[in-house]
Amino acid sequence: MNIKRYKEKKYFNLVIAIVAAYVLIKVIDNYAYFFGAITNLIATISPFIYAFIIAYILNPIMKLFEKRFKLKRGISILLTYLLIVGIITITSIYLIPKISNSIIDIIKNTPYFAEETQKWFNNLINNSRLSDVLNSSTLSSFKFDDILAKVSNISMSFLNSMLSKTISFTSSFIKWVFGFLIAIYILYDKEKIISWFKKMCYLILKEKLSIKIISLTRNLHNMVGAYVGTKAIDSSIIGVIALIGLSIIGSSYALLIAVIVAITNMIPYFGPFIGMVTAFTINVFFSPIKATISLIFLLVLQQFDAWYLDPKLIGGKVGLSPFLVIFAVTLGGGLYGPIGMVLFVPIVAVVKVYLDKFIKDRKDNVGDMGDSSQL
Repeated sequence: MNIKRYKEKKYFNLVIAIVAAYVLIKVIDNYAYFFGAITNLIATISPFIYAFIIAYILNPIMKLFEKRFKLKRGISILLTYLLIVGIITITSIYLIPKISNSIIDIIKNTPYFAEETQKWFNNLINNSRLSDVLNSSTLSSFKFDDILAKVSNISMSFLNSMLSKTISFTSSFIKWVFGFLIAIYILYDKEKIISWFKKMCYLILKEKLSIKIISLTRNLHNMVGAYVGTKAIDSSIIGVIALIGLSIIGSSYALLIAVIVAITNMIPYFGPFIGMVTAFTINVFFSPIKATISLIFLLVLQQFDAWYLDPKLIGGKVGLSPFLVIFAVTLGGGLYGPIGMVLFVPIVAVVKVYLDKFIKDRKDNVGDMGDSSQL
């Protein structure tokens, strides 16, 4: 009887394997259809995905109202949304129009910038000391006029692409608005959602694996929340200082440059240099002296952030060496762009914690085996 059941189970497993293989082959043959369906599903539920992201971002503010001021959940959510809507309104009225006008003005002045650059190159080429070097080197093969013409064409095509992307931005904006509203219910019932997630883990997976997944999720939440939140505060302070300093210097497009400095400061190591190069490049066409002063000012500001402000705020929360930070920024940027550059630093820090623990456990096991072999 046992032999018969064994054979039946063996044939049953064989049938299951054949059916699974057939389904897998069909999925591979029709991958465009299945991936299209997955893409449509993600597009449909994207407001809920945005809602979870928004709720995660707003949760610390809501917790601040709840714990510090001892307010109820509903009132805390209301104050949080009033604060965010106020910030968005002020930004939309005062900052965004000025930043947009600065960007449009820079694009309009691109031919002037190209002409000034051409004059600079012509003066450089006409220099008697450098003419022989340029004519005898591979630099003579470059046609600077063609390069500058291409720069102008690229700037015009960039403006056209910005206009075309406005339509897609509008649809995404509507989804974010829905997500902003749905996030209210997520924040209100966040404990129930977390409890449901834990129950699903224990229901689908084994208890040991569920505990590991919940622990990993908690560590990622603590690391990402602590790093990104603190880094955002740090970058905001640097942006305000940059705006004040650039305004005193008399820098052109001071507000736009300060916003770029604040945003790029979120990216470790590489980010601050983007702000410096942007400030120098924009100002050098109006005043080389102001460009140099702006560059020196931003360099000093970056040193202040690196040696004092950043350690004070972030401290040892990440615990990564400079090599691993650069690796995380490069990997995240290659996979997910600027957002990946910011998020991959705390993610790699969590991975490093688990790898260090794994290596330590392996060493301890090897050490115990060595001790037992000596007995």
